[in-house]
Amino acid sequence: MDIIIWMILAFIVAIIWISAYDTGRFTLSEYVFSDKKIKKPMRMVFLSDLHCKMYGYGGKFLTDKIKELHPDMILMGGDMITAYPGAGHDKTVDFIRELAEHYPIVYAYGNHELRLRIYPEQYRGAWEEYTKALSGFGLSITENGISSVDDAGVDIISFSADRKYYKRFADEEMTPEYIRETAGTPDPDRFSILLAHNPIYFDAYAAYGADLTLSGHHHGGIVRLPFPVSKKARLAGAHVMRGLISPRLKPFPRYDWGRFDKDGRTMIISRGLGTHTIPVRIFNPGDLVVIDLKPSDGV
Repeated sequence: MDIIIWMILAFIVAIIWISAYDTGRFTLSEYVFSDKKIKKPMRMVFLSDLHCKMYGYGGKFLTDKIKELHPDMILMGGDMITAYPGAGHDKTVDFIRELAEHYPIVYAYGNHELRLRIYPEQYRGAWEEYTKALSGFGLSITENGISSVDDAGVDIISFSADRKYYKRFADEEMTPEYIRETAGTPDPDRFSILLAHNPIYFDAYAAYGADLTLSGHHHGGIVRLPFPVSKKARLAGAHVMRGLISPRLKPFPRYDWGRFDKDGRTMIISRGLGTHTIPVRIFNPGDLVVIDLKPSDGV
């Protein structure tokens, strides 16, 4: 009996240590895309689900790593803050200000940013304060619209879905028409990148016509565990490690992290960089995503 108790205690201590370790670090995920619509090489860093997390004082560890990567642009996929009454967002504002001094930024809102706007009586001016601060940094778009990088032949489409698409226990169908009405229509002659926070609507994003969709929201499934995967599935890009649960409390969500392809379209999901409510990450460190775009003709 004593041995069993000690084994249980050792297991608990190990899980606590792993969670503390993974919650305090991030790793690099790199992807390369070649397309004839891309006119010149371009590097983008994608940040999602920071949730006010600071790696080092003022986020110095993260900003230093971003600078080492020498991106041409930074894309933010939402939930850079955590929405709860009385929360301050000064650290996140300062972090974004530091990046904006060096790089152009396109920022699409996630459900936490939208919560500030939807419930003004609960958050007492936080929406106005936060968006006013961001507008002073020259961010291209912060909600819905298209930002063009003309010399690269690239469009970044910022899309913020209505709150009904974030319900926990109900499926709300999303159509490509809704995305067009909300964020604009992609130009088929330009390489389009859609910033769409919630990955469960990949079918709609692909049908909408985005060449590349960048998402987050699921935090990699919070806890990543080994999962039986066939050889055929692994060759097709399936992960051996699977996320345990989604924000909708769905176990083993299909879209947890990594690359997914459908009908010639691609979605990249970040594991995110922070946590909220339950500050846990197990076998699931933060995720700093780098996207390299290259002309397919090698120019």
